[in-house]
Amino acid sequence: MTIVQIISSVLVAGVVIGAASIARAETGRYSMTPTKDGILKLDTKTGAVSLCARSSGKWKCQGVDGQNSALHDTVRRLEQENDRLRAQLDAARLAPAPESSGKLDVPSEEDVDKAMDFMEKLLHRFKGMVEDLKKDKDDQQGVPL
Repeated sequence: MTIVQIISSVLVAGVVIGAASIARAETGRYSMTPTKDGILKLDTKTGAVSLCARSSGKWKCQGVDGQNSALHDTVRRLEQENDRLRAQLDAARLAPAPESSGKLDVPSEEDVDKAMDFMEKLLHRFKGMVEDLKKDKDDQQGVPL
């Protein structure tokens, strides 16, 4: 590629990028579309749609979609809930940690004895079940199918 081709390519790219940014700047916040009843106005920032019509010599715009207000109410409620939860989280982070006595909570000897008795009974029952299964297996080995 020659130096002239490189310079030409850079100039063409600059013109294309400049034209795209100018087109973007010209669109603005609102988009207007003519209809038989008036003009539909779309707020590109919020998504709100309004129908604008001339009445008694004045232009008036009215929201088209009842769901928009419900949607905005939901968004507002969620933003408030989010703010409340963030405040609770911040308060929890700032709260001092509960102090520990440095002592471990060790179970009493009585609690350990109860646990050991339970395990002993459990193992004894398990051993009985295994012996019963062995006995059943030995009894079945002598019986032809």
